[in-house]
Amino acid sequence: MNRSNYLFSTKIFLVFATALVLVSCEGPVGPTGPAGADGVNIVGEVFEIEGDFTQAGNFGVSGEYGFDILESDKVLIYRLAGLDQDNNDIWRLIPQVVFHTNGIFTYDYDFTFYDYAIFMNGDFDLNTLESGFTDSQIFRVLIVPADRIDLRMDYSDHDAVLEMLGVEEKDITRRVLD
Repeated sequence: MNRSNYLFSTKIFLVFATALVLVSCEGPVGPTGPAGADGVNIVGEVFEIEGDFTQAGNFGVSGEYGFDILESDKVLIYRLAGLDQDNNDIWRLIPQVVFHTNGIFTYDYDFTFYDYAIFMNGDFDLNTLESGFTDSQIFRVLIVPADRIDLRMDYSDHDAVLEMLGVEEKDITRRVLD
């Protein structure tokens, strides 16, 4: 038997063996799997917060999500930095470094699976900042479920992240922090 006949015979045998296995598999349906965890967020969430950075508040604001997230989810926070020439919001991913005439300061954050904190740090007295940097600051908190995290995505592109999460502007709620 030459090599091509051998290969052909082998392929025919594999096709028939596979077909036999597929049609031979019968039996009862297996048991239903366990239900998912109640209250766990598996879709992206987005909400806006507004707060003041004061010395009394240690130049920070914090809050709870109001819903459960998984420890493996990604929390992104963006600061409203202003408006562009077409009056569209400009959102900047924090941490954000700001070069001021008094020195350098940052907006930064940390989070757990139940709360978040946004704070300012600087190499000078933050009380000397103009109110445009401290009062009525608006942030967007985006929760990206672990199964939606894409390592190739540019997370600094606020609009692209909203699109990936399937969230529209009209769906975003605002909270004012004390």
